[in-house]
Amino acid sequence: MTIAKPPSQAGCVWVKECVEVCDGPTVYVEDEGVRATFRNPKRAQVRKVHFDGCYSRAHGAYHADFILCLPGVVDVVIELKGSHTNLKHAAEQVASTLEAWALDSNRGPRRAALIIYGMIHKSDSLPRRQPRARSSVQTVIGDFKAEVQGKILLLIHEHGERQFNFNDFLRKSDVR
Repeated sequence: MTIAKPPSQAGCVWVKECVEVCDGPTVYVEDEGVRATFRNPKRAQVRKVHFDGCYSRAHGAYHADFILCLPGVVDVVIELKGSHTNLKHAAEQVASTLEAWALDSNRGPRRAALIIYGMIHKSDSLPRRQPRARSSVQTVIGDFKAEVQGKILLLIHEHGERQFNFNDFLRKSDVR
């Protein structure tokens, strides 16, 4: 007898192994306390693909954690990191996932990416301002744009900094 796993949040149901469909007013992905939340005011049916280690079981490949899909509009590849110290690796995971997803028959017409990081680490415990992650964020975004030749939008934010709309990941001409 197969035991169905509970949905990852209210308003979601499992439609396949590794894929949920959510129609709540917000849809979020979360891993080890780091969360990305998307507003869904029209309560569209958003697909939540649990990618790394579930949907994609490629051995030796590093992939992003999730893909949130607004069907027919945009797929957002999401990597959740515990701190700002490994953003470069996160961008590599996103790029690898974008390559794999581009070949998948379930992909949407447009793709974008989001990296959310948790705490900012400082190298010692001296009483001073915590280091800002801004410079490493800008470096990673610049390197990513060069790698994908500016074809894919990448946003990087600190955990809890904001909620997203799918329109944040579309060009002005594509906004719904």
